[in-house]
Amino acid sequence: MPQRRSTFFVLPPFIIGLICLVAFAVTFTQTLSFVVHATRTEGAFVGAVAKSGGNHGGSFLYPQAQFTTPDGRTFKATSRSGSTDQPYADGNAIPVLYDPNNPGHAEIESIWLWIGPLVLALFALLFCGIPAIVFFYLRKKSRASG
Repeated sequence: MPQRRSTFFVLPPFIIGLICLVAFAVTFTQTLSFVVHATRTEGAFVGAVAKSGGNHGGSFLYPQAQFTTPDGRTFKATSRSGSTDQPYADGNAIPVLYDPNNPGHAEIESIWLWIGPLVLALFALLFCGIPAIVFFYLRKKSRASG
């Protein structure tokens, strides 16, 4: 009976971990596919989009870069991450990735592209790893005493 309780105890977090693992696989694959197929170019900082939020009750500034495709069309990419301080000055060069078939789908190239998959991978590791360790420890302990 103790074995069943330990299995039940570790099952819910393990299932959460599996869900995080699937979400990681999807977001990682999408991000990797975008980065591999995207065209890299250099954009220029043209300002920021202000969005309210956070605990301080103020606004976060999300940098925008303007870039031009080889055919002369101009687009803007907005960063996924914002801050209360602006890290760029007008005209600063910012690396941009864009889909050559849809230049409106553009991202500022930074570590923030990978934060979503990274966080999901960490949650998957914690929620799958810890319950698995506990499960096998309890299983070994019950066999040794059994």
